[in-house]
Amino acid sequence: MQITEIEFENGLKIIHDYNPGRKTINIVVAVKVGTRDEDKKEHGLAHFVEHLLFKNNSARRIDDIHEEIDRLGGELDAFTTRETTYFTLKILGYHFTRGVKLLSDIILKPDFSEEEIELEKMVVKEEIKMYRDSPEELVFDNFLKASWDGHPLVKEILGTEKKVSSYNKDLIVSFYKKHYVPNKFIIGVSGNIPTKKVEESFRNFFVFDESNINNVYKEVSSKPPVFKPKDIFLRRNFEQIQLIWGTEGYPPGHEKREALSLLSVLLGGGISSRLFKELRDKRGLVYNIETQLITFRDASLFGIYTATSPNSFLETFKTLLEEKEKLLKYGIKKEELDLAKRQTINNILMAIESPTQRLFYFIDSYLIYGRIFPWIEKIKKIRNVKIDDVNDTIVDIFNKPFSLAVIGTLDSQMKNFLKGERII
Repeated sequence: MQITEIEFENGLKIIHDYNPGRKTINIVVAVKVGTRDEDKKEHGLAHFVEHLLFKNNSARRIDDIHEEIDRLGGELDAFTTRETTYFTLKILGYHFTRGVKLLSDIILKPDFSEEEIELEKMVVKEEIKMYRDSPEELVFDNFLKASWDGHPLVKEILGTEKKVSSYNKDLIVSFYKKHYVPNKFIIGVSGNIPTKKVEESFRNFFVFDESNINNVYKEVSSKPPVFKPKDIFLRRNFEQIQLIWGTEGYPPGHEKREALSLLSVLLGGGISSRLFKELRDKRGLVYNIETQLITFRDASLFGIYTATSPNSFLETFKTLLEEKEKLLKYGIKKEELDLAKRQTINNILMAIESPTQRLFYFIDSYLIYGRIFPWIEKIKKIRNVKIDDVNDTIVDIFNKPFSLAVIGTLDSQMKNFLKGERII
């Protein structure tokens, strides 16, 4: 593998991962726009625009796009996060130029017809209804609200049905022109393709509308979110009660970041983790339990997620409190830390075997740190974490106030326990 960084005069960046042993090419186009960049009237627009880009445009009809993908034998996808919109394409190497042209037609030549806008409003409203039937997604979003209420990061990616209904063409075009500008693009390419051809192809096809090039982007909120913990309970008639219980983590680059990451792994990062052994293997209270580091470019949250039946909920939560007290009293053992290090390093090494995962690593590293953070450097940082570093992190993290999001059929006894007996 040979990594080359290319930056055009207009600010567009390309990361080329030359890999001569492969027949396929992977392309990831990242546009630095997500929910965080929306103002009140634009809520959900980053996701909505992503949808509209796969409709009829000035270069191709929707049927042409679908047929071209089939002709190329390719895999095309897109998704929106709270900070970035991604487009991915996997094709055979000899179709590389046609693949770049297809992506440019989709991303840079939208039509935004009134008819397509109204049709896609119906589609996205159905997607919102599907989201509301997904307890795992609801509890995650409510945990963000319970932690950072009022910050743009906590807004639902899809928007609301009312907000989607309010979109008009002028608003959509204005949002697109503001954010789909060259210096907000980072493109990753992996495969057996020369750097010169990569640069030539993107220069030829990723030609931006002149009216967009001089746009100056101003973030809606460049400030990190402020942790303001509270409890959010949402009553829904699901079979299980879902919960996320957590607190403020460390932002990327923080000196304790790796220690917290390893703590997360040994506590709830797999089938050998403390919480999995205690709550599933020993007590049979849950099917799944995991710890999460929810990370953005300037902030993070540490959370414990699980789901259980209503008659096991109080015992499950009391067990979490007991495990917290054990951590604070006894800390961790060296063998636990060694296993967490091995697991983390193995996961990194396996992930970089995947061309797409490698590109996401490069791009996300650039988005967060402004440079490619070498995985060798990341592995060294993990190996250098000492047991005292993790135990100090335990004291810091588990003495902070916690926020809580719960979804399901909670009765008054459960709520009273969570509000009264739960002292963090």
